[in-house]
Amino acid sequence: MTKLAAVTASVLLTTTAFAQQDSQKSLDYSLDTGNVEITPAGETSTIQKDEVEDDEPFLPIFGKEAREKGYELPKTYGVNINYMNIHQNIDVKSIQFGGLRFGKLKIPSNWFKIDVHSTRQRSHTETLRLDAWVFPFMNVYGVVGHTKGRSISKIDVGSSIKGLNALIKGLGNMDGIDFVLKFKGTTYGLGTTFVGGVGNWFGLLDLNYTRTQLNIIDGNIKAFTLAPRIGYRFTLPAVEAIKLPQSKFSLWVGTMYQNVDQNFHGKLSKLSFSPNLQKIMKLVNTPDATFNVKQKMESPWNMLAGFRWEITPSFNIVTEAGFIKRNSFFAALEYRF
Repeated sequence: MTKLAAVTASVLLTTTAFAQQDSQKSLDYSLDTGNVEITPAGETSTIQKDEVEDDEPFLPIFGKEAREKGYELPKTYGVNINYMNIHQNIDVKSIQFGGLRFGKLKIPSNWFKIDVHSTRQRSHTETLRLDAWVFPFMNVYGVVGHTKGRSISKIDVGSSIKGLNALIKGLGNMDGIDFVLKFKGTTYGLGTTFVGGVGNWFGLLDLNYTRTQLNIIDGNIKAFTLAPRIGYRFTLPAVEAIKLPQSKFSLWVGTMYQNVDQNFHGKLSKLSFSPNLQKIMKLVNTPDATFNVKQKMESPWNMLAGFRWEITPSFNIVTEAGFIKRNSFFAALEYRF
């Protein structure tokens, strides 16, 4: 997203958030997926006027003015424990090996010919997220966590040199074998969410940037994510039998775009190989041998659907599923204060 687009989105969402100031409806924003929560007219706010005037927190900026206009805002700060699981197809452009030797003979990387048929990647990430409402329409957050996963590519191994190709094929079946990348590492990043709503309908735009330091590669994997959503909020009645108070329940649909740098470069010694490929690696591998994998996601977009249950103003549960081209599952527990 360009800087002009980001500024435009912020202005539009700001206008939406305060356009209803005479309707006496109140907005209760919540961020785990960044959704805006809306309290219908007629419900009693738990925030008294004297409390707003005498004990107004510094954040969010313009929070006092929003409350005076009838908006109910969430608690300023949040702590989230999140889990994300993703399955997706990967388009591998090339796999190359470098630094290989047969005895003292240096083997050029183009002596090996590796054709890639298909690649499937799966990963799961656990993160801790801290967030704060800077404005009634804008939340900022930081995340840190752990990522683990693997990708499996079906490859044919050979050579463009006729004699060498015959030697490689003579070691066993080198067609349709598995090339596996197992990875794990630390993920960290920053993000922001813009929100707005009319009546019980709400909309949001979430943007974040993360880096992941993986154990098998040199450098970081960088990712940018953009996710617009639109949804509706319901009020659930209290259930006296189990002493459950009145709560809020939100449903939404949306879409997610991910731009991920997926060029993997590292030492071959950090990888494990299938038995047939291992035969070749034993002959030509050296401590300085490297691999370089150039790949990208088959589709950067997928659809989303999810819900949030605000059990109390301080405790919330969020789940969200992704589908079409990329399958994902997200779950979070949130505490606000």
